[in-house]
Amino acid sequence: MLSVEVIRNALAARQSTPGRLNADRSCAAVAMILAGPEESPELCLIRRAEKSGDPWSSHMALPGGRFSPEDADLHVTAERETHEEVGLHLDPAHRLGSLAPLSIWLSGREQPLILFPAVYYLGPAIPTLTLNHEVAEAYWMPLAHPWEAGNATHLKLSADGKTLYYPAIRFQDQVIWGITLRVLTLFSDVLGRPLPHLEEIPGLGH
Repeated sequence: MLSVEVIRNALAARQSTPGRLNADRSCAAVAMILAGPEESPELCLIRRAEKSGDPWSSHMALPGGRFSPEDADLHVTAERETHEEVGLHLDPAHRLGSLAPLSIWLSGREQPLILFPAVYYLGPAIPTLTLNHEVAEAYWMPLAHPWEAGNATHLKLSADGKTLYYPAIRFQDQVIWGITLRVLTLFSDVLGRPLPHLEEIPGLGH
């Protein structure tokens, strides 16, 4: 059961990563925001707005964004960006813990973007989301959804004459893949409950 208590205990058992991480503009933070009954919480997801030049245009994502020098640490980055994007007020009392930072390599960059994922629980009520121009849609997804085997799928993309297949999770008429799926996979590893991804993706390498 993916209860808030199980999540809090699992996060507490791992070595805590300071939210500061010598943060600069090469760092970003996202918030895994849970709300609803403690025994069956839901997760806030967004679909980013279409934007030319944005490598994550239209992607399913978690609220978040780049570190600002005014941010005391990367927790504050996640909380500020969440308020800007979906109108939710997060504070230290809502924090359950954090995941290990991820290195995100972007095309043409010599250094990776360091992504800090923080986890929050808002309480038993599911709050209304107020979206800004960066967000096309927002959802509350049952947290158990990614662990249901029937929701595992793959995304097929073509680039430079090659067809690439990426693991993904089907949600409504969208797919969760890429960085967001990496965060969910890391989260599942901390919980000791791996996601049911396909070991082999049909057509890989063809």
